[in-house]
Amino acid sequence: MMQYTLQCALEAPRQIGIRVTLGQPLIDLDETDLARIKSLLALHGVICLENQPLEPTELHDFVEKWGEVIKLTGGLTNKNQEPGLPSITRVGNIRTDGSIIPGVNFSEYWHHDGDFWAPGENFIINFLNSVVVPPVGGRTGFIDTLRAYELLTDIQKSELEGAWICVHGSEISDFKNAAVHELPADAEHPLLFPHPQTGKIVLYVPDSSTGIQSADGQLISASQSLIDSLILQAGIYEHEWQQGDLVITDNLQAMHRSMGGYGDNPRLLYRCQARIPMNTPC
Repeated sequence: MMQYTLQCALEAPRQIGIRVTLGQPLIDLDETDLARIKSLLALHGVICLENQPLEPTELHDFVEKWGEVIKLTGGLTNKNQEPGLPSITRVGNIRTDGSIIPGVNFSEYWHHDGDFWAPGENFIINFLNSVVVPPVGGRTGFIDTLRAYELLTDIQKSELEGAWICVHGSEISDFKNAAVHELPADAEHPLLFPHPQTGKIVLYVPDSSTGIQSADGQLISASQSLIDSLILQAGIYEHEWQQGDLVITDNLQAMHRSMGGYGDNPRLLYRCQARIPMNTPC
């Protein structure tokens, strides 16, 4: 994939996962540069800022400039958080003592981070910083939900108007080791809605055992069936990690999943998340 400067990326057509070279560390950016990066994310949905290796505290401080930093309980992070920093999840298979968690398959399903939060609380910006890249596998897949909506037929758009989907927190596989009191309540989301910053319609399709319901409560289809259809129509972008990549994802504009395939080879990303109020301009 091509590499862009920040200005060229702002002028480029939408390209989910666009790679951007800033030429300076994030900690040296001024407010104008930060505003341009936020505009870049609104344009492309998923962006990669290259060569930005961050310490966990630096990542936390950068994310704090975007919105409310989310702190999850241990049971919702596979009990692999950075010591003393509940905002930083260690994604992959490396424990804090350096040992390998065998047979990891966390997040190997399509989802929107934060889809278990109630509507209005689920505008989540996800930040993943690559620390250890495995020699094989370990890619992250993305589906562009804005493009997926645009590719629907008029009949499909009409059928999905007013449809909703329920996320059952107790059924999320990554939460299987969480205590009962840690599990989020069910959250019902509209399938189609205008993005709060761009105004463009996005398709929000978290997996759900109860499927996609019409406005009058009738089952339209299984959520996985629609996801499979989206993949066929819109395709998948697979991010191949390089050490120091900082991938920022608008979880309304994209779904993602771990593509796996790294076995017990070491893999580590630092993850931090910001909640954005729904009325925040880009």
